[in-house]
Amino acid sequence: MNNLAVLIAGTSSSYLEISKKMLKFHYDNCEVDFAHSGKECVDKGLAKAYELILFDYELGDMTGLEVIDAIKAQAPGRNLVMLIEEGDEVKAIQALEKGACDYILKARGYLTALPFTIRSILEKKHLRIPQARTSSPAEERTERRVSEGHFILDRKGRILSANRDIQIITDFSEEELLELAFTDLLPDESEKVFNDCLSAIEANGSEGTPFKAEVVNRHGDRVPLEVVLTPIRDEHKNVLSYRGRVSSEQVAHAVKSVDSRIDQLKMVQQISQTITSSYDETLGVFLENILELASQTFGFERATIALLDKRKSAFVKQAMVGYASFPSAEHRLIEVPFDVIDKVFSNRFRVKVIYYNQKQRDPAGYLNSKFPERRTQRRRPPSQWHPRDLVLVNLMNQDDRTFGYISLDKPIPHLAPDRSTFHNLEIFGQFVSFAIENYYQFSSIEKRSRRLKQMLVTSNIFKLHLSLNDLLKEVVWSVRFSLNFNLVALGLISKRSGDLEMKAIACDDKVKRTQLSELNFPIKPLSGLLRTEYHCGRSYLVAREEELLKTFKHIYYGPKLDDNVNGHWPMWGLLLVPIKSREGKIIGMLMADDPGDNRVPGKDVISLLEIMANQVAIAVDNRILYVQAARHTNDSGTNGISKRDIFPARKTHSTRHRFVDRFFK
Repeated sequence: MNNLAVLIAGTSSSYLEISKKMLKFHYDNCEVDFAHSGKECVDKGLAKAYELILFDYELGDMTGLEVIDAIKAQAPGRNLVMLIEEGDEVKAIQALEKGACDYILKARGYLTALPFTIRSILEKKHLRIPQARTSSPAEERTERRVSEGHFILDRKGRILSANRDIQIITDFSEEELLELAFTDLLPDESEKVFNDCLSAIEANGSEGTPFKAEVVNRHGDRVPLEVVLTPIRDEHKNVLSYRGRVSSEQVAHAVKSVDSRIDQLKMVQQISQTITSSYDETLGVFLENILELASQTFGFERATIALLDKRKSAFVKQAMVGYASFPSAEHRLIEVPFDVIDKVFSNRFRVKVIYYNQKQRDPAGYLNSKFPERRTQRRRPPSQWHPRDLVLVNLMNQDDRTFGYISLDKPIPHLAPDRSTFHNLEIFGQFVSFAIENYYQFSSIEKRSRRLKQMLVTSNIFKLHLSLNDLLKEVVWSVRFSLNFNLVALGLISKRSGDLEMKAIACDDKVKRTQLSELNFPIKPLSGLLRTEYHCGRSYLVAREEELLKTFKHIYYGPKLDDNVNGHWPMWGLLLVPIKSREGKIIGMLMADDPGDNRVPGKDVISLLEIMANQVAIAVDNRILYVQAARHTNDSGTNGISKRDIFPARKTHSTRHRFVDRFFK
């Protein structure tokens, strides 16, 4: 395989060297070239087809935006990534507008996550992914005597690199170590000695005095070591990072294998079986099957799953296993506020471990905010797992937004989770997220099919034994139950008043139905709602406050009405579906509001509403023809229905009708 070619441009030689070391250390097949100015970056970027070109905004002779313009003018296919200082996010937007494929925010510890950030960018661009180093000392089973290990820390003590001996001592893989600060490996009594050593180096500017410390490995065992730290400085004698060395004459560590309790292939197969066998089950049974699988796979006695209810802005617990009964609060399902879970996961945690009775730490101080970590507390050894410790698995959709979570607690005795368990839980969470989304999509297709069948059955427009008003009431209630809108209204344009008069209302509140049925909408302001910004298929979705609709909205929502969109159904929203005659003239309006799932309806729902509006138009025409035929047979009328009371005939060309047509064209 050919090497991945990356060009990095910056004015700091030490920054360029550290970036190169990070990439070379993490990937086997990566070639890194440097550019120390904007012109050099442009020249090299045009001379060679690099997969990625990374560059700072400030390059001395040119800005990053000027570099983008210069390269894109001659090589528009180059993948350019600009590095932005914190607080300069506006420059990031400008870079993307000029043609950069992405940007990297130079937050604390961003160099630690640079290999993973680059990998993410390459994946998004569908480019060749660099081959990560495959050797992992955690997979070795041979016993080995460690004489000396080496590592590199940044100024905050976060691990930038570690050789194989350090990986053997700690039993953490290279990828796992890059998530940690060195203090994460130290017990409390050794952490103070380590910090004192850093302070001494800052004070005297030379190598620190060797100190004794114990390192806690992934299994909770303490390994005694002697540690020496040496500062790495730039040309101005400023400390860039620290080179560490550990040694011991007596350390012999038999490397343990990765937790063999979890068979990943078997786990994936079981999830697949759960997906394919649960389509005919209810949601509750489907979720219980997932929890049973999670409990058995990861060795927990109790598990809970909660899903987001957007209308309540809370996570509602849908299924629980391992409990004597399903706990509830006043016979209602237990709810957890959205803000609580959002804070726990912080939009970046896929698995979060919450240790009982331990203080939280701000991860921004020791970890890149873009890099996933499973905790903001000091890790507890598995042998000390507390009965109230809790594991939360984030369920995220394709847009990386949390729509639910799984909680696991009370591990089976002697099977307390360790880091490999958490890693497999991340995989499990991703598959379960897909499974739940897939279940909802399948259910949605079935629901649409049932809705269409129900509408065809209940909205028979040829029920001539009913009056027009009764027929229209059947239509709105059919829409109300079939398409899951809590409010559906239907109005026709009156020849007498020239207004849109409400003929049928479907909602649960009888008082509101009565009040809404008395409303009339003048045609001229109503026609103003049918404008381009609200256009949605052949319908119109009003999304902002409109004076004409205030009374309508206040009657239905009352004091709860506010202008709070948040990506869901807007409180001022109203879906208007025109009812048109055969000549294409608007003769009425079908209105829908307050969808049951609090979301803007998809194209399929709007299409069904438009079909219903067309059915209503046909029903009106049929009613007119029916009345005309009845009058022809009996001038007095057999049912007391007057054409004038129903609706103007299609051929009417009165002044009032022309007035109506003019405003709705």
